[in-house]
Amino acid sequence: MSIDKPEFKDRVSNAVAWVGFIYPAFFWFFFCLGELGVDVRPFKPLYPHDIKEFVAFGLYPCCALINYLMVGKMRLLPWKDIE
Repeated sequence: MSIDKPEFKDRVSNAVAWVGFIYPAFFWFFFCLGELGVDVRPFKPLYPHDIKEFVAFGLYPCCALINYLMVGKMRLLPWKDIE
């Protein structure tokens, strides 16, 4: 019984894809909570205002580009296989 281990670049690709997907999702979640009047002061370090535009609009495409250069696929949805 042989189980193929994923290559190192595939594991890095997985990590980059999930970071690129989850961090902006958390950013928008806490931003919307703050706009609705929920106290989000304990979570302020997650989205400092000076990098808000980069996190909201730039991190996801940057991670997709890194994945494209590393494994040849953009991985816009991180739960999809590289194949």
